[in-house]
Amino acid sequence: MNKSIAKAIIFRLGETGTPPEFGLESFSVGLEPYLKVIETEYLDSVIKSGLSAFKLIVGMYGGGKTHFLYSTRDLAWQCKYAVSYVSLSPTECPFDKLELVYKTIVSNLSYPPSSWEELMAYQEKGIEAFIRVWFKDIKEKINAKTPEQESLKLEEYIKGIKGIESTSFSNALKQAFLALKDENEERFSKIIQWLKAEDVNLSDYSEYRISESIGKSTAFRMLRSLAQCIKSMGYSGLVLLFDEAERALSVASSRSEKQALDNLRQLVDECGNSKFPNSMIFYAIPDANQILEKRGDVYEALKQRLRGMFSRINPSGVRIDLENIEFEPIEFLEQVGMKLGKIYNIAYDSPIDDYVIKDTSSTIAEAAYGERYGDIGYRRTFVKSFIQSLHILANNKAKSQITEDEAKDIVRDSIRNIEEKLEQESDEREY
Repeated sequence: MNKSIAKAIIFRLGETGTPPEFGLESFSVGLEPYLKVIETEYLDSVIKSGLSAFKLIVGMYGGGKTHFLYSTRDLAWQCKYAVSYVSLSPTECPFDKLELVYKTIVSNLSYPPSSWEELMAYQEKGIEAFIRVWFKDIKEKINAKTPEQESLKLEEYIKGIKGIESTSFSNALKQAFLALKDENEERFSKIIQWLKAEDVNLSDYSEYRISESIGKSTAFRMLRSLAQCIKSMGYSGLVLLFDEAERALSVASSRSEKQALDNLRQLVDECGNSKFPNSMIFYAIPDANQILEKRGDVYEALKQRLRGMFSRINPSGVRIDLENIEFEPIEFLEQVGMKLGKIYNIAYDSPIDDYVIKDTSSTIAEAAYGERYGDIGYRRTFVKSFIQSLHILANNKAKSQITEDEAKDIVRDSIRNIEEKLEQESDEREY
């Protein structure tokens, strides 16, 4: 790991306690058993063979859900899957409105990056970038001696794309590809608008044989068509990562909640549908009781589908509980601290002694775990507090220890900072 990547990791974690989108394996602890099973039993096995699967990730706010989803994304990229990470929220992407969920999925669609540097700098996302990369790859693989021959081979290739449920989706995909072949950016942009479910006049698309709109009634159909088209592009399949980013479900009312959970039930059922092939869905929530302890037909139907804990000995289980890792909480935090200490020393050319790092990690871990009954997960609190402690030690060479009282003050200060940040973000979304 070079200095710039190390500093970017430390900066992101120290600012908010939330993980960056890169370098996760350098400070991950306890996830390997889960990820290994996901890889061997699913991504490198049954999903590639045409099946689909659903997993529910459970972890309190600040308890590692996003870290787990990013780690799963990196694993999926390694196995040559297309991935879309979707942060759910009541205002921008509530799960009771599938048409908005579809829009977010295609906006965040991403292909495997070539390096950390590409991911750090800026990786273009979305269906537009995805189709451009696909077209470029196919064009490079075609062995044509003349422009005319190349054009004919590209047309033959795109005509061979079959098996997409929605004819309109299939035609849009092909028309976007042909627009790039013809170097017609205006036509390409117009087709992309439809694929992104933007507000368009459907009558303007009749010449492209696109007759369906993308809305509430067609969202599942279009999502299945997207999965089918991803496979036809040569990827192993599609991985969807849904992250309930806030402390409650991404809904505004009890009626919306029932609709959201009914949509979730349908999504789980889609994973047993042959029309939704080569797909794996991860849905992360802060509290399983938001689903499992409520009564009513919708909840009971969903609860039946979410029984069974996922583990190495039960890979077919649906629920993954991030608290049930092989480390005890304090040991887990200490392990994370040792890894972050090494990254910190790379980032700042400040070789803090391993013993000091270990001692500081233990002291901050005890203080952070002592605040575990608050609204902010103790893991997130620990990460932010620990990095702040390393800054204190690095900038005061005469100081070699963080006392218990100092640790408690640092941890409580971190919690206040995180809560203020959350309140600010909530106000910004509201206004």
